[in-house]
Amino acid sequence: MATKSGNYVIGCKLPTGLTITHEGQSITLAGSNDSLLINGFGITRDVPADLWDGFAKTFAEQLLIKNGIVFAVNDDKSAQDASEERKDQKTGLEQLDPNRQQTQPDKD
Repeated sequence: MATKSGNYVIGCKLPTGLTITHEGQSITLAGSNDSLLINGFGITRDVPADLWDGFAKTFAEQLLIKNGIVFAVNDDKSAQDASEERKDQKTGLEQLDPNRQQTQPDKD
């Protein structure tokens, strides 16, 4: 991970991204609805390390961090690798496959 004075590259697979805040700092992370994706993850560069570290520490037990739905790395190559490892991770917000639904049309 980066030093306190460095920056991170953040991957986020949530459809609308995520706004993170810590000690008065705030940034909105690109999500899977962004126009530039890597393996289904929106990529946000130059996220201040102290902002991410504070957010990640506060929410370390949340599934979005524990399951890798949102992750931080030091550079673009690492972001490519991390997103490849996590590309099959589900967020629970994916669209339903209409061909796999078991509902029937209303007969009335």
